[in-house]
Amino acid sequence: MRGLLRLRDMSGIGWRPLLSVVLLMGVVWPTVTACTPESGGVAGMTLDRAGRPAVVVAWCPGKAPDSIYLYTSDDLAPEVTIRLQAPAKFPGKMIEVPITSPPVGWTADPPAPVLDSARVYSVYAPVTGSEYTSRGPRFTLGRLRGDGWILVNEYDQEIDRYVDLYIRAADLVRRADC
Repeated sequence: MRGLLRLRDMSGIGWRPLLSVVLLMGVVWPTVTACTPESGGVAGMTLDRAGRPAVVVAWCPGKAPDSIYLYTSDDLAPEVTIRLQAPAKFPGKMIEVPITSPPVGWTADPPAPVLDSARVYSVYAPVTGSEYTSRGPRFTLGRLRGDGWILVNEYDQEIDRYVDLYIRAADLVRRADC
């Protein structure tokens, strides 16, 4: 106890501020270390047959998404978020949805999404009412390809950063990691 008192006297810090810091860390630490939502699939980007940017989503059984979110992930203003809402859970194991022209029955917010070729975007497809989500790549419109090539990002340990990969639909389904 004397060592503690001596430390208190030497540092000029009382035990109450120290207790406050410890309690605050007990509240903040779980939030800081919280995990991202569990993966329920994977999303990629492509150009559809009409040359429009499209999200391609593949998911695990029982984890079908019902919406797609595309948002700016750069430092430019204004921040943009586009939400595409399906009338029900996605059918099957994979779906391709043009962003600027969603299928009949879908709703878009904003109603007529427009993408800027100078912006960087990210995409994900969550499963409403659960912790599952299908994460997609960061991309610019200029990095998208057509002819069945789907852009995904993959972490490369050798260079310690994410790199672009162009894969086919069958590979996207395998990457859903079910």
